[in-house]
Amino acid sequence: MPSIIHARYTLRDGVALENLAICVDGEYIVGAGTLSELVARYPMADRVGGDNYILAPAFTNAHDHGRALGTLALGVPDSFLELWLGRLAHLPRIPPYLAALYSGLQLLQSGVTAVAHSHNPNSWSELAAELPESLRGYADAGIRVAMHPPIIDQNQLVYAERQRFLGMLPPELRESIGDAIGIALSADEYFAILDDLYRSAHDREGHRVHIQASPAGGQWCSDELINRACEWARRRHTRVQMHMLETRYQRIYAEKTWSKSFIRHLDDIGALGDWLTLAHMVWVEDDDIELLADRGVGVAHNISSNLRLRSGIAPIAKMAAAGVKVAIGLDGHALDDDQDFLREMRLAWTIGNQSGMAAADLSPETVWRMGADIAAEITFGVDVPLGKLEVGRLADLILLDWDAVKGIWTPADLPSLELLPTFLLRRAKREHVRQVMVGGSWVVRNGEHAKVEIKDVEREIWERLQFESGEQAARFDLYLRDFYRAWDNGDWPSPPR
Repeated sequence: MPSIIHARYTLRDGVALENLAICVDGEYIVGAGTLSELVARYPMADRVGGDNYILAPAFTNAHDHGRALGTLALGVPDSFLELWLGRLAHLPRIPPYLAALYSGLQLLQSGVTAVAHSHNPNSWSELAAELPESLRGYADAGIRVAMHPPIIDQNQLVYAERQRFLGMLPPELRESIGDAIGIALSADEYFAILDDLYRSAHDREGHRVHIQASPAGGQWCSDELINRACEWARRRHTRVQMHMLETRYQRIYAEKTWSKSFIRHLDDIGALGDWLTLAHMVWVEDDDIELLADRGVGVAHNISSNLRLRSGIAPIAKMAAAGVKVAIGLDGHALDDDQDFLREMRLAWTIGNQSGMAAADLSPETVWRMGADIAAEITFGVDVPLGKLEVGRLADLILLDWDAVKGIWTPADLPSLELLPTFLLRRAKREHVRQVMVGGSWVVRNGEHAKVEIKDVEREIWERLQFESGEQAARFDLYLRDFYRAWDNGDWPSPPR
């Protein structure tokens, strides 16, 4: 039976509208109009909503790692990315199914119905077995996933100058370095795993699962590997996601390796296109922003993670003004470790609007789209009908508690349709997400999961972690910091000829 979803106000393309309801039948939106129009057209339909709600398209988390818990809770404090990454291999292991299930449940309570999952294996040798378990966890949570397992083939310990780094270490650490390096998976093995997963899980019709490629980052991947990933994705009409220019040292690596920017180099090898999403992009050069827009490249912006790991602030207002498709991603590293997507949007908006009257403006309407339709497009592709409250689109939507958001007092002219997106972006939090629909089915009702008891999942994770202990591998931190500090001072050899 169809359902009519109505609210006092509706957000469409980031703009607030009055008296707009939608009708859902099966997995799709089949009607849009005033409540009275839809009731006349669908007299037997259920009705959900009311004047105390705001109706909006559900969110897509454009970049995440699905760890279940933040790394701080697992014993790894924030630090510079290059230092922090070395400790992640020693995290306590949560089974991939439980990690994905709990991550999906957290995101749904935040209004997120789709996520781009960059898989961090518990064991590289078990990657082929872990990926279906992660997919099963997301499926049981009821959330869509774009799965892109990572692959690297170079520069695992440091971005370059490995011998110089090894020479800085005391003998006992140099002898143990074998535990910290080594490419665990060949390119052929990786693409065989992707092929199997694509054949068994990629969902072209319902878009519950998309399988994608992920050369993990330009400094960690050869040109041959990056091109092979792009070719693999394009032949299958799917996508590629890469970490890119997250830190200053990745930008220096490109300058010294090719005497040009990372983005220019990727364009030279034919890797830029509308099939590609680049995560972070903190250190993108201004001269490359128009090139990204021209090539249709997506950018997944991770403001909390970039701040916590001291990477910097990406120029997202400039990118958005130039026409780059910028979306919001939590990276599994939100500022408060709570996966609050609305707070992440607020932080991105607040910090994205930089000082100076000449600075580009980032409007609230743009930020709402960065969390909804733009995020869906750069995560699943432009042809996937997600992210908008329009007829023919998949019915992924949320209802926000308007009474709770507005509080005890609002300006005399609120609700003003012009002011409402700003007001919501400044005030709304995950606790205000009351109802969440994925593909026509309610997965969150009154803020609680409709089918899964999250407390049971939390208890199982807690019990698993009783038997796990993470080894704190801080052995190389001081030496890594000294090593990269030299790059800050320009102490880097000339590029190879």
